[in-house]
Amino acid sequence: MPPQLSDALEDYLEAILHLEQRKRFARVRDISEALSVAKSAVTAALRSLSDMALVNYEPYEPVTLTAEGMEKARAIALRHRIIKDFLVNVLGLDVDGADSIACGMEHGVDREALRRFVCFLAFIGQRAEGGRSWLDEFQRFISEGAEGQTCDECIQQYLGRMGTDETGGTV
Repeated sequence: MPPQLSDALEDYLEAILHLEQRKRFARVRDISEALSVAKSAVTAALRSLSDMALVNYEPYEPVTLTAEGMEKARAIALRHRIIKDFLVNVLGLDVDGADSIACGMEHGVDREALRRFVCFLAFIGQRAEGGRSWLDEFQRFISEGAEGQTCDECIQQYLGRMGTDETGGTV
């Protein structure tokens, strides 16, 4: 069984993919800047990715993804885009914040959960009776509330029904 990619190595693959799309290759300094990490950390990660046959790496040479690395990087980037789309277009988060959150979430979302995200996005994009989509209604609810209640009041009711005594957490 091939070694499992860590979250950090997935981030490297995604960064290399984006750099390749812009420049046709990546350099250690470009990856370092993109991920805000030291060049020595990039070099160590590239050695690991090279050992896994996911990147073509030689010291002081441009870095490119192998065919398998490209496949994995595209899958990681797709997970990121889907989650970001959900956060921006469904939950109404700002693009920069959603991008940062998606970066953290993309590593924990498995194939089935991702399929459900896409299925939900497709479902709510369908037109509802009366010509308004569920997404339009939800966005209006976030900004205006509904039936005299704000989003925060509805959250408190929901948490009350869940029995928040078990976790004691707040939203």
